[in-house]
Amino acid sequence: MKLAIPLILLLLASPVFAQSDKAWLGLKAEVVEQADATKLGIPGGLKVTRVDKGSPAATAGVEVGDIILSAGESTVTTIEEMQQALAGKRAGDFLSLGVRRSNGRNEPLLVTLGSEADKDQQFKDDAKVKELRDRLRDLDAERRRVQEELDERLKTLRGGKANPETEPTPEQPKPAQPKPEVRNPERVEVKVTLGASFKNLDADDAKKLDVEGGVVVTGTSSGGPAQEAGLKEGDIVTHVDGESVTGTGDLRTILARHKPGDALELTLNRGGKSVKVTVMLRAK
Repeated sequence: MKLAIPLILLLLASPVFAQSDKAWLGLKAEVVEQADATKLGIPGGLKVTRVDKGSPAATAGVEVGDIILSAGESTVTTIEEMQQALAGKRAGDFLSLGVRRSNGRNEPLLVTLGSEADKDQQFKDDAKVKELRDRLRDLDAERRRVQEELDERLKTLRGGKANPETEPTPEQPKPAQPKPEVRNPERVEVKVTLGASFKNLDADDAKKLDVEGGVVVTGTSSGGPAQEAGLKEGDIVTHVDGESVTGTGDLRTILARHKPGDALELTLNRGGKSVKVTVMLRAK
């Protein structure tokens, strides 16, 4: 029975990687059974079952199906031996691997180990990930503010400039903040198409461009209305027929009011410059 063990998880869980610069290899492997090792004429090894896209292992040329025979100066036949080879390694360190390719050839590979933080970069554009990271930043800022307030209070008390309070200071009510207008367009039926795909403009990017919002063109259909009108990937649609567009919901609502053959004037932000194009709608 093959024992499938994700190497990267085991290695990062090791106490030697307790610091923030944990080394990241970016692959999963399983121990080669003795019977298979005998057929291949090797003492053993770790068969690679997955290589993460953009990982240090992928960059070094490690492929699914490779069998890792050695790491550093040591032969590798078990997970524990791989852990020992990686003990003390940090992000940026080099690790030499000896691998048996699926074609039977042995090849040396040199891996530049990455940081554990790098492994989540492929999800950096996920809206939920952004939202949660923003919330964490807000919480960190609030924690720092409270810590500074606490330090200042302790400093005042130690200097005898204030008497200890037996009752907590009543929290002052915060002034009511006006609720921002929330556009929650209904799920309406759209019978026309622009021949393009869109995503909401990131709030940080909108702030940099000094716009209320918009939708970013992520692709256009070959020969479609958008492509014929000159829309390009990366263009930001901010207005349609003079009406503000702050998200894909706004765009959908506007399109639902039109029929095939209607012409729409789109105001774009292209590389920081305002551009207008006219698109002739087609039936879906």
